[in-house]
Amino acid sequence: MGISVSLSSRRIPEINPALFARHPTDLQEEIEDYKRETLRLSRIYDLHRKLGETLDLDSMLEAFSRWLAPKVDHELVAYRQCGRSRMPMACSCHGPHRQKLLDAAKRLLEDPQNREACEGISRLGLVFRRWDLGDAGNDSLLLIHRIDFREGISGMDEVESILDDLRGPLERAVAYEDLYEQARKDALTGLVNRRVFMERAEQERVQADRYGVPLVLACLDLDYFKEINDSLGHGEGDIVLRKVSQTFSGMIRDADLLARTGGDEFALILPNTALLNARQLMDRICESVRALKIGVCESTMLGVSIGLAQWEKGDSFATWWEKADAALYRAKAGGRSQVAV
Repeated sequence: MGISVSLSSRRIPEINPALFARHPTDLQEEIEDYKRETLRLSRIYDLHRKLGETLDLDSMLEAFSRWLAPKVDHELVAYRQCGRSRMPMACSCHGPHRQKLLDAAKRLLEDPQNREACEGISRLGLVFRRWDLGDAGNDSLLLIHRIDFREGISGMDEVESILDDLRGPLERAVAYEDLYEQARKDALTGLVNRRVFMERAEQERVQADRYGVPLVLACLDLDYFKEINDSLGHGEGDIVLRKVSQTFSGMIRDADLLARTGGDEFALILPNTALLNARQLMDRICESVRALKIGVCESTMLGVSIGLAQWEKGDSFATWWEKADAALYRAKAGGRSQVAV
């Protein structure tokens, strides 16, 4: 049994004459151009996808650095927004020159003509490119790499083509970072707020329990602040709070945790500190506040009363806080501007 198929009634579709008018070499070149453009767009889409997965500035730069690595052999990517002291960087160098590279990048972001920084990276066999992002030039992107791309290499061309695409996500990350910091800090004094203090205090308590190191909590309450605030006005009262906060901050270590927990109330965690040493520090703080000589009259001069409590194994945070708070009230009842344990 066979099958017969007739093609007599079928018409061959018309073929575009333009296909025959072009040389096969031209068509091949166009196809290659389409392939390259498709690959470029695919890479840009991949970058946008990776940047969209995070709102963290450091993670964004790290993602951009990894995306760039196949095209540009680089050591560092850094970003700076004008007016901000923090300059996030993604550095792939982990050798003895890492810190030199980070220091040079910071100087180059501030001043691309910095001679010392330029000579420093040159001695390492590196060069750099710095771009201003946006019309105002407020933001800068820095790339330190191993090959000089000034003659125009596809990898560097690709970087320049996506600068506008990169700017938006970076600005959103900066805005999110600012918002996050604002949510964690007291707006008036710049100290961490009560919520952050509670989180960190619990972490310190766990660390002290694990390693068996002493840990002290101090509750601080300003004396006669209400009288000063009522007499001089809230504007002056705010100035007093900022001045007191600066006084406290200038007397403690970076490892210590100071927070404004209420109107004129502060709290301080002193890690790896014995109770005697904490007492000596608090006495000096009392003297420093008295030395500010803020007040309406001699009988209502600004002071600070402080209650101390050393954390004891088995104590919950609530129990520990109650001990320090009770000591604070004893300091108030004992005449103010003093320390009680």
